[in-house]
Amino acid sequence: MGLVVYTVCPVPPALAAAPSDESVLGERFVQVVAHPDDDLLFMSPDLYGGVRGERPSVTVYLTAGEGTAGLDDHHDPYVYAQDRVEGLRAAYAHLAGVRNAWRSTMMTAGRLSVQVDSLVERPRVMLIYAGLPDGGDPRVDGGRDALTRLWAGQSCVRLFGGADRPCVHREDVVRLLRAIYRKYHANVVRTLDPAPPPRCRMCDHPDHVASARFAAAAAEGEQVRLVAYRGYPMTVWAPNVPRRMRELKREIFGIYRSHDYRARSGWHYGAWFERMYKITETRTPGGASGHSTPPGGWVPGVRASRGGGPSAPGRAAAPGPPCPDGRHNGP
Repeated sequence: MGLVVYTVCPVPPALAAAPSDESVLGERFVQVVAHPDDDLLFMSPDLYGGVRGERPSVTVYLTAGEGTAGLDDHHDPYVYAQDRVEGLRAAYAHLAGVRNAWRSTMMTAGRLSVQVDSLVERPRVMLIYAGLPDGGDPRVDGGRDALTRLWAGQSCVRLFGGADRPCVHREDVVRLLRAIYRKYHANVVRTLDPAPPPRCRMCDHPDHVASARFAAAAAEGEQVRLVAYRGYPMTVWAPNVPRRMRELKREIFGIYRSHDYRARSGWHYGAWFERMYKITETRTPGGASGHSTPPGGWVPGVRASRGGGPSAPGRAAAPGPPCPDGRHNGP
């Protein structure tokens, strides 16, 4: 067990007392995302209520997020992956309004052992790193789209870090996520978009889609409510985050961004600060749903939600697969 302590004094976000999505007493959140920062960009400001309200909040990052670092620049991909972890720690500590001090332990589920960071002064805030390779990394055995291939059951994929790392199968990831849901007694699982709109000016990242499908597969039979958030396609939709919350989102991401050299520019970040779109599906105890859902599959809910208020009436955008040449080098 390790203790990571940073001496920077906390400066609690001035606006964090008014989160977009007020957490409800008894809610226990697990977020499942593809990359370090997906939660900060696509699930925020909903994310803030649980962290600031001292609710259990566990975020699982399926990939290391190394992308093409070291291929199209001089950065070491292993150092870059760790830099992103440092950025997450700093951002969550700032959001929680406490010291940036974390305790690291290991959790084993089946064949996988993963690192679990818990915030020392808010131990119910946890970050878990599964360590799978980023879909944009062509150095992985089998090439790019490792997470997508893993979901499709086409092959096993070695964890990021070298040829001596374990080769992971689809069911290993499902078992890991299910073990996390159970260990932390999750009753709300937030994830990305498992079925992005088929006709959209911006395609979604294949890793976003695969991570969401893994999250849903692990939730089968569990007593959890799934909430899915749109990714890249929302970039050109109408801004819907209130102005004061946009500034908070920009502030929190800015803390992370100072550790991520690849996130320091790009117009799309400004667009994502102003937007958050979600789709919800409610599952009753035992995993029953109001929709016909194939095993391991997903049927988006029929209520599209905007900004941070309650779900608004109206059918969500029609689902569809990620574009085959979807963006790989973004968050």
